[in-house]
Amino acid sequence: MESQITVLPQISAACELIWGAAFSTETEIGNTFEQWSQGFTFSDDCKSALVQEKGGPCAVIVPAQAYIIKYLLFDSEIQLVDVTDEQRQKALERSLQSILLNVASDTIHIARLSQQLDALSSVEFHKHLTLQSFSTSEIENHIGSLTESWCGNLGVMSFLYSIVLTRGVENVVSDIGIMGDPSLVDNTFGHGNQSLLNLILTGAATPNVFDYTRSIDGMDLVGVTKKNDIGFLTLLEALRYCKVGDFLKCPEYPIWIIGSESHLSLLFSSERSLCVSEDSPFKVARAAFDTFDCEGNGFIPVTDLPNVLEKLDMVSEEDYVEFMKDRLDPDSTGIILFPAFIEEFVPGAWERQDDAFQNKQFVVQHYNGLKQSNTDRKVMYRLGAAAIYMEYSQVMEPAPPLRLYSGC
Repeated sequence: MESQITVLPQISAACELIWGAAFSTETEIGNTFEQWSQGFTFSDDCKSALVQEKGGPCAVIVPAQAYIIKYLLFDSEIQLVDVTDEQRQKALERSLQSILLNVASDTIHIARLSQQLDALSSVEFHKHLTLQSFSTSEIENHIGSLTESWCGNLGVMSFLYSIVLTRGVENVVSDIGIMGDPSLVDNTFGHGNQSLLNLILTGAATPNVFDYTRSIDGMDLVGVTKKNDIGFLTLLEALRYCKVGDFLKCPEYPIWIIGSESHLSLLFSSERSLCVSEDSPFKVARAAFDTFDCEGNGFIPVTDLPNVLEKLDMVSEEDYVEFMKDRLDPDSTGIILFPAFIEEFVPGAWERQDDAFQNKQFVVQHYNGLKQSNTDRKVMYRLGAAAIYMEYSQVMEPAPPLRLYSGC
């Protein structure tokens, strides 16, 4: 008679949070589970590029790739074309370690298979998943062997469970709040949601991409609360579905995860000057303005001017506010445009911003880990030239197309 293997309660709680309340460790998750069933593996055509076999796990693989780039380009100053097998494995170890430290408080909880087994069902996977705990100071001594196990079959999924368990299921649920998706992975298409991505990048599973907290219809919505190593941009902002805050737009390093409707890729550059100081007068003023321009329209009602001035610790006495209302809204339209606001309170900001990047082009590289999204299914970086154009520029010019060519 076979002995019964009991699934740990922490694993059961993490399972429901990741896949949704309709699933448990006793039920088969199906196609979504299969999409995530891979380890961390590198491309045969580009030594430092991770491969994504199927749609779905980009919410874990792309951040891991981002930290690999950070380690190689900035921490170790290694040219990507010169990466050795040993260096890329060390970069992967440091990448996964960085993500775990992002979400950890004092203890890191590691999930991995008790032994390497192929073609496990979701029920079998949860039965063979074991837990280990390390302090944040101990993890460096063990990350080598842990990474080796995560490179095997189902390693990406084991690492996903490690992220959730290290943050704590209750903390993740609290981060998401009542307005976020109740599960971290979409049951229909298998991709991770914004809460999962924010958890990995910022350490908190908030579902929003704006800075700080915004009050909408009497409800406080929590966004991103600090600047992070890796940034995030999304095509959905161009469609005006959301507005990404400066904490994600302007990370410590010029590495951005790029979001589309159903997939994540990576854009990066070696040009450190692209990361503007977070406390520049222009950015401080824009952050205060954006707090009351929740929809990103580029203007605020004149009635919000005293609140903006107060947020900037400027004079907000009634006579002064009325004077500034007349000055900033001379036609009595009832709104204040951002260019007029910034020119009044940060004189010369436009010229300084334009001068900093005037006619400046820089090299960027784009990574898409999906084999089917690459020419001949060869996962490689694509190199291109780009230029910066001011977001609120008073003279709008068409941006030149991004010129891309293959490279690694």
